[in-house]
Amino acid sequence: MKPTVVGWREYCRLPNLYPLPILAKIDTGAWSSTLHAANIEIIEGDIETRVRFSLEDGGPVIERPLEGWRRVRPTSGHETLRPTIRTDLEFGGGHDHDIEVCLADRSSMRHRLILGRSFLRYGYIVNPSRQIVQGAERTEERIRIEKLD
Repeated sequence: MKPTVVGWREYCRLPNLYPLPILAKIDTGAWSSTLHAANIEIIEGDIETRVRFSLEDGGPVIERPLEGWRRVRPTSGHETLRPTIRTDLEFGGGHDHDIEVCLADRSSMRHRLILGRSFLRYGYIVNPSRQIVQGAERTEERIRIEKLD
């Protein structure tokens, strides 16, 4: 598959979590992808552990299976342990991905979603002098990109 050029920020959709396009920052300095989540709560169950959160204060509560935990060292330099979930991501006008995202409070940040290198290895090249190369519109024919191991 030919690599797709993207800008330093792009619109994408998280159809299982939020109905509107989200402006994501493409961050080649981050390995993992991170989504803003408020009121994160871990719910231990007999069958599976789940994460309950909302995408904005006072917004609807979302509950998803906990995928795992990821150690992250943000720009503050203090390593943190973040819960992760899996979700679908519609990106680049016609690409669908099953991705793992960390949940963290990003309320003080400009972008609610960071897409890191673990996502970019699906075949994307970042042009840091451009933004919103792919646009916010969905195309008719979607291409499902399988997750990488």
